[in-house]
Amino acid sequence: MQNAEGIPVFIAVAVIIGLIVCVFALTQHVRTNQLLERIALRFKGRVEPGDFLNSPQVRLKFQGYPAVLKYVRVGKNSTHTVFTITWPDDRFRCEIYPQDIFSGFRRLWGMEDIEIGSPQFDTAYFIAGSDKAAIRELLTGEVQSIIFRLSALGFANFYATREIQVRWSGGVMTVAKPSRLTTFESLEQFLSLCGLLFAAAIETKSSGIEFVGEAREPDAAEAQCQVCGESLAGGDAAGDLVYCSACETPHHRECWQYFGGCSTYACGQKKFVTQVKQQRRKAS
Repeated sequence: MQNAEGIPVFIAVAVIIGLIVCVFALTQHVRTNQLLERIALRFKGRVEPGDFLNSPQVRLKFQGYPAVLKYVRVGKNSTHTVFTITWPDDRFRCEIYPQDIFSGFRRLWGMEDIEIGSPQFDTAYFIAGSDKAAIRELLTGEVQSIIFRLSALGFANFYATREIQVRWSGGVMTVAKPSRLTTFESLEQFLSLCGLLFAAAIETKSSGIEFVGEAREPDAAEAQCQVCGESLAGGDAAGDLVYCSACETPHHRECWQYFGGCSTYACGQKKFVTQVKQQRRKAS
């Protein structure tokens, strides 16, 4: 009888907790929309509304190049603030990660840590890519300084953290901050620094690189494997894709196996789902 009498209390507590979670999620959703509306107004962009499953995002332009600001869920308990912008050279690949425990695994998996001749930057970051000379040309002192400023964003000490990932791949420049920037000031500074980084980087590639026709939107250009940098839409491996079971990032199956798990920074998931299962999950 005591157990039976306790059931209504348990249900009531569960309902109250559920309502609190729903109210919190709704409040966060409204605040995110309001924040991004302010950011869109500041940078003359527009907000694309989200829903309870997907956060809203801001579409804008820097120097005429289409860009997107969004929040991306990584794993179960982490959200990244991500900026993407179209890059005019879709053959160029450069990836910059903090030097951490994953750096050793990358070396074991055959990835070369490219040194650019800057002791501070080489010590702080693992640099990988397709063309050493082009990467050294890209990572000028100004570009390095802006990346350091992005990494320290949100911390009192200028070089207190190196938590930032910057990637040029498949015609897109991506800057990922492994935290959810939730104030107007921090998000404005993040976007401003991303714009400065793009301007400083594009300056090194200004000779002879122009768009033919209309520039692609970043989302359309992001369909490339983060491990090998090749397109996910074409080629023999296009029909053999797997998706991270946590953040749903697509990979070539061979690249997933080569990397040993999800290549998204700070995700660390080792399990994947197939394309068929992925479609069923989205349909549900």
